[in-house]
Amino acid sequence: NIEKMGDVAVLKVAGSLDADSVALFKKRTAELFESGVNKFIFDATEAVFIDSMGLGAMISLMRRVREKKGDLKVCCLSKDIRQTFEITRLNKLFDVCENLGAAHKKF
Repeated sequence: NIEKMGDVAVLKVAGSLDADSVALFKKRTAELFESGVNKFIFDATEAVFIDSMGLGAMISLMRRVREKKGDLKVCCLSKDIRQTFEITRLNKLFDVCENLGAAHKKF
C-alpha cells in the first residue's frame, strides 16, 4: 500500500518483499518516481521477510531518488528484518528510523 504524507510517499509493505512480490514493488515505485516523487519512506510495520531481491529493489530505488536530491528512509523494522539489515550492513546505507513519525521528520 502507498500513502502520501505531503510530498513523501509511504510504502507500507505487508508480508514479504521477495522474488514473488518485487516486480509489483518496482512497478509501483517507478510510477511514483516518474510522476515526480523523490521522497520515500519504507514502512516495515507489517513486513515479515525481505529477501535479496527485495533488498536489491530497495537499493535501486534509493539510488534513483538520491540522484534527484531525494531519499528513501526505512522505519519500523522487526527484530529479524533489522538483523538482516545489520548483517548485510544496509543499516549503514539506509537511514533506519524507529517509527514513521521519526522518518517523516528527517525530510
